[in-house]
Amino acid sequence: MVTIDDPVTIVGDIHGQFYDFLKLLESDVGGPSDTTKYVFLGDYVDRGTFSIEVLILILAMKLTRPKHVVMLRGNHECRQLTSYFNFRQECMIVFIQALASTIRRLTS
Repeated sequence: MVTIDDPVTIVGDIHGQFYDFLKLLESDVGGPSDTTKYVFLGDYVDRGTFSIEVLILILAMKLTRPKHVVMLRGNHECRQLTSYFNFRQECMIVFIQALASTIRRLTS
């Protein structure tokens, strides 16, 4: 059980929709970032094309304001669904691109 004082914004099913997520974080939509607490109900990844960016932004929010961000695990945060949908593939593509970029830099 987590007890949270208001103001609080409850967010569910982002599914890699990074630009929609950014809109939600605007102060006139989700509330001012200095006072609003966020509860994320999971399903951060899959379906959208920016799952990694969504996850990194939520983790950055959690690191910078740990008492203002609560993260719960949704059903898409498991191996079976991330393999079935696109998160695993998205991670592999980003990893391969980063590796290729590093190799080019090292061999130039």
